[in-house]
Amino acid sequence: MSWDVGHAAASAPTVHMVLPAGVDDPAAPSGGNVYDRRVCQELPSAGWSVHEVPVRGRWPRAGTAAGAELAEALAKLPDGAVVLMDGLVACGVPEIVVPQVRRLRLAVLVHLPLADETGLAPGVAAELERREERHCAPRARSSRPARGPQDS
Repeated sequence: MSWDVGHAAASAPTVHMVLPAGVDDPAAPSGGNVYDRRVCQELPSAGWSVHEVPVRGRWPRAGTAAGAELAEALAKLPDGAVVLMDGLVACGVPEIVVPQVRRLRLAVLVHLPLADETGLAPGVAAELERREERHCAPRARSSRPARGPQDS
C-alpha cells in the first residue's frame, strides 16, 4: 500500500518515503515514527510530492517475508528515484538496501543507531552495530544533503 501526502503541485519532484507500516500505530509510539510522519507532512511545503511506501515487519529484524516485501517495493521504484528510508527499515537489511544505491538516489534517516536501543541483549546489539557500521556508515559519510527540489 502507498499513498501521496500533501498538496504539492503536479510538477513537484517526488520523494519516496519508505516507512515501517506501523508508523501511525498508537500502541507503538516512538520518536522515530513522529519524526517520519513530520517529514512526510512538511516536505510538500518545500516543493516535494511525497509517495509513502509502508513495509510490514518488526524492523530492524523483520524476517524473510518482510525483507522480500521491501526488496519488491524498492525494485518497483523507477531508476534515479529519490528515496528516503527510515533507519529501522534500512539499516537492519543492508543486503537488500545497499545494492539499490546503484540505481536509486537513496538516503537513510537514522534517528538512533540500532545498537543503542534500550533493552537489547548484548549479542543482538553487537550484531546490529556490525551490520549498520559495515553497510550504512561508509555511505552516510559520503553523501551530501539535498537542500530542496532543485537538488533532486
